[in-house]
Amino acid sequence: MTSLADKLSTRRLIGPEVEPVILHRRRIYILPTAYGGLFVILLAMMLVGSINYNNSLGFALTFLMASVSLVSMLHAHRNLTGLQVRSATTESVFCGQVMRFPVVLSNPHANDKLSIRLSATDSSPVYVTVPAASTVTTQLYTEVKKRGRKTLGRMKVSCEYPLGLFVAWSWIHLDTQAIVYPRPEENAPPADFEQDGRDNQPSRQRGQDDFAGLRHYQAGDSINRIAWKQSARGTGLHTKDFAGSGGQTRWLDWTAVDAPSLEQRLSRLCQWVLLCEANGNDYGMRIPGFTQAPGHGHKHRHVCLTALALFNQPAE
Repeated sequence: MTSLADKLSTRRLIGPEVEPVILHRRRIYILPTAYGGLFVILLAMMLVGSINYNNSLGFALTFLMASVSLVSMLHAHRNLTGLQVRSATTESVFCGQVMRFPVVLSNPHANDKLSIRLSATDSSPVYVTVPAASTVTTQLYTEVKKRGRKTLGRMKVSCEYPLGLFVAWSWIHLDTQAIVYPRPEENAPPADFEQDGRDNQPSRQRGQDDFAGLRHYQAGDSINRIAWKQSARGTGLHTKDFAGSGGQTRWLDWTAVDAPSLEQRLSRLCQWVLLCEANGNDYGMRIPGFTQAPGHGHKHRHVCLTALALFNQPAE
């Protein structure tokens, strides 16, 4: 029954919607829960018993409980009406890690939105309460097992408030996605940077004392560059960035990777990118259909890892 109801309620949801998505009454569906079905059977039995024994108190209790159930149905529907949902920026992760999809819920009304349940494919459901005239940010977590683009897809917003007799729900499709990098190869062999000597440049020293600022810690950053003082203040892990970190210009070449499979080759290149970044080297990358000039830094790292993540992936 639920599967059929979900299919009917998503028949018009064919792509990402314009944000923020507002849950108006025409897109909210409601059905009895399993407990609600048992409750209806109980009311029917009480009604039959009251008729059989002509019990006035039985009639009063039956109709009172029926009235309460109808009021709970209205409250369940009202609990979702007017809720505004939009996405936020999603950070890229490596294959095998847990990706976080931030979801922003806004409640412009004067009543609280209680026990809202958010769920999507391949993610664990979360429950959130949105106070009146406020905005709350929550996150859906999903473990990613394939490199490439990862989208949240259709998300179900539902509630069984207040008595659990009825479930009200609405399906939405947020335009949110992130890149899943290949899994870095553990114990990868050293990179053969001299495999293609045409573009390799001689080593050059740069000023290691030229401090450029702090950036958020990324997997593969050297432990020696973590700003421990800032971390002790509770601001999270940050890495010291130097405008002139010493090192050599490196070329990461597709032909220099000796791996038996495509995914292992991409994983090894991913690990080499992280090592070059951690060591402060300028590095470029050449793979079939993509060439990135030498450089370093968070943006350069993201460009190289994105190229590896989307290698041989269908265009969006």
